Amino acid sequence: LKDVYFKYPNQTKNVIKGVNLEIKPGEKIAIVGENGAGKTTLVKLISNIYQVTQGQILANGDNLNKISPDSWFQNLGVLYQDYNTYPDLTVKENIAIGKPNEAINEKRVIDAAKKADAYEFINDYKNKFDQVLSERYEGGIRPSTGQWQKIAIARFFYRNAPILILDEPTASIDAIAEANIFDRIYKFIENKTVIIISHRFSTVRNADRIIVMDKGAIVEQGTHKELLAMNGVYANAYNTQAKGYRD
Repeated sequence: LKDVYFKYPNQTKNVIKGVNLEIKPGEKIAIVGENGAGKTTLVKLISNIYQVTQGQILANGDNLNKISPDSWFQNLGVLYQDYNTYPDLTVKENIAIGKPNEAINEKRVIDAAKKADAYEFINDYKNKFDQVLSERYEGGIRPSTGQWQKIAIARFFYRNAPILILDEPTASIDAIAEANIFDRIYKFIENKTVIIISHRFSTVRNADRIIVMDKGAIVEQGTHKELLAMNGVYANAYNTQAKGYRD
């Protein structure tokens, strides 16, 4: 990203302001900041859902605006807070729709469910991976919000794209399950670029690099230890959250 600015149509105020950022292939990046800091907007620019108002985003030196959207999207696996659910489909189909143009690979479906911490509760369903996820159908069931979220994460794993973007995807999942999922992301996803947005420092602290945003700009970046040593925005937020757990 080279001197990137962005403002919404018919608005005068930039919500992304002069961002310069290089993300290396295979790097695990975490983006943190208060609500409204510009985190989601930034990843939507990287995803080419939004286009920059000023500046450039380059992928391997090519301007993102000149790359075919279909070509770019094929390289992305993106999971936002507001993920899709497909209640008219089975568990297996909900996961495999991450690769909609390919025949379902049942082994990969199971592997994705295990990585998403979903395998056990799916196996408890009467029809397991063939379970329809709507009570409107005979024998159908309605998953809990946390189960839906894990199924969506399994779909994300199944997609297996080179660039993975997660924007607060674990809000309805307990802390232990979340830690297990992100531990797998950090340890076992090799040769993939990962960008994670999260408010939980337990999730972001193991990233290769943490980007701290405030009011649409990058104000700090470094490893967890480096940012704590700076004693700035990140350290203050981390210590505040840690104090809440201690109290």
